[in-house]
Amino acid sequence: MKRWPALAALALYMLVSTAIADEPKERSEVPAQYKWDLSSMYASREAWDADRQKFESMLPEIREYKGHLADGGETLLSAIRKIEEIDQIISNMYVYAGLSSFEDLRVGENSARFSEARTLYAKLGEETAFFSPELLSIPEQKLAQMIDKTSALHVHRHSIDETLRLRKYTLSESEEKILAAVSDPLGKFGSTFTALNNADMKFGEMTGEEGSTVELTKARYGTFIFSTNRQVREDAWKGLHGEYEKVGNTLAANYEGHVKARAFLAKTRGYDSRLQAATYGSAIPEEVYTNLIKVSHEGAKPLQRYLDLRRQALGVETLEVWDLYAPLVEPTMKDIPWEKAKKIVADALQPLGEEYVGLYWKGFDEGWVDVYETVGKRGGAYSWGTYNSKPYLSMNYDGTLSDVSTLAHEYGHSIHSFLTRNTQPYAYGSYRTFIAEVASMTNEAILYQKMLKETKSKQEKIYLLQTYLDQFRGSFFRQASFADFEMQAHAMVESGIGLTKESLNKLYADVYNTYYGDAVSVDPLNASEWSRIPHFLRNDNFYVYQYATSFAAATALAKMILEEGAPARERFLAMLKSGSNDYPIELLKKAGVDMTTPQPIYNTLAVFEEMVSELEQNLE
Repeated sequence: MKRWPALAALALYMLVSTAIADEPKERSEVPAQYKWDLSSMYASREAWDADRQKFESMLPEIREYKGHLADGGETLLSAIRKIEEIDQIISNMYVYAGLSSFEDLRVGENSARFSEARTLYAKLGEETAFFSPELLSIPEQKLAQMIDKTSALHVHRHSIDETLRLRKYTLSESEEKILAAVSDPLGKFGSTFTALNNADMKFGEMTGEEGSTVELTKARYGTFIFSTNRQVREDAWKGLHGEYEKVGNTLAANYEGHVKARAFLAKTRGYDSRLQAATYGSAIPEEVYTNLIKVSHEGAKPLQRYLDLRRQALGVETLEVWDLYAPLVEPTMKDIPWEKAKKIVADALQPLGEEYVGLYWKGFDEGWVDVYETVGKRGGAYSWGTYNSKPYLSMNYDGTLSDVSTLAHEYGHSIHSFLTRNTQPYAYGSYRTFIAEVASMTNEAILYQKMLKETKSKQEKIYLLQTYLDQFRGSFFRQASFADFEMQAHAMVESGIGLTKESLNKLYADVYNTYYGDAVSVDPLNASEWSRIPHFLRNDNFYVYQYATSFAAATALAKMILEEGAPARERFLAMLKSGSNDYPIELLKKAGVDMTTPQPIYNTLAVFEEMVSELEQNLE
């Protein structure tokens, strides 16, 4: 059965900037052309309420199929279509409520509506709890005959196979109904963190680059941490992390609750661990996860070599944590106007063909994009939508090279969504996270490769190499270290060890040292950084490893597209149009990358080393 619509997001902690952000405006002060158009989903609150009434009136209709799925192929088909019809209604309600809430997290009415939609989604889970157990109770031979004799069911072969694959971990109807009912309360840990992180936490004031006192916000942190002024970087870093450290006990208790909830659900279904539940549930071999951790440990030396090169280039005796994003040369791309950023990305994406670039421009014309930071708006960047909606994307654009890269990234998600939904039936109109990040990161890889190839200035080449290496560090090594931390934190709970601020700080410090070693002087506050990573609290946790594996796959795909041309491009576009009509590992194989082996990760590390050497030569 379908899950809650997934929100494809750029990691919210990967913010790099080069210019001091202006004071955020109220949303009402921003011109309409810089805001997304949600009116195509619901023109008013009354329209949303009408769908809620429609959803609640239709929900009992699902019960008519209980006990009758084995009656024949037509009955099974009718049940699937009814569930899909109702699912589309609640998906639209849920995503619209979420997007509206994210516009300004201070507006309690929108947050309440989002919570209401989540509760209604849980009710759908309760009503459909009978479906998988009943489907699995049909003898395999009879089910195959039902499908063979009902031509309209043929399209559902793969989705039915996905259900059958989970036979061992599917419970009885009554047990499934209980798990569906608790999905809402057990999902509140992420909501608690989001409210605290985006609405309640304040980071005080600091002295900015111009010597004036300014409020430190998460968006400004992304600016200051990239400053050429080392004192500004240090003050921003300590100002931000110090506030998370102050509420560390609260955040640790919240995270422990989340981990215990996920471990409980995995154990209840019969999985050996939450890791097994997350990977098997996503149809990803567990060795894909463990290979990533193993190979990334082996790649720590090249990472530390780059960091030592960074220390030398900055001319500092010791590389501090707040020096990790400092520019090695004066930034050559900054204060980039929004219209220019749009064109830079469009030019870079030409190797993906006319259809792809045409969709890119279509999005701006049709109100897909929410551009600027406003007061109360959710931080970071993400893409979200439903089968029937526009593939919306949100940014907090501030004119930096990182923001241009983010635009390419999020548009990768949105065009992937558009191509999937306009090619596949509803059953396959979404895609697994494992594939989602590949689409977006391939865009970024193509963008940087094009800029590096075309630059004629040595200073600009150094700047681009440094920026891409930092992107490499953030999207691959950092995510691998997060995956390492997350795996060990869950293992602690599953072995009976409690998670406290102290134990989580120690675990994070140990993992950090494995990757960064002596290349970075680690401030004690860094041990609490785990507490500000929102992806650790996603309902489908064990998410972050897919940034690293996707980065490896995207690096390979971008290389193929730029070197092979049309054949590689068509394989890539075919993957984007496939949605979830096959398992993600198989879709990637068709595109040309086999992630069941560690080779793509080794190849990615080789690219990293080559770029470190190129940077070293240019710095000399």
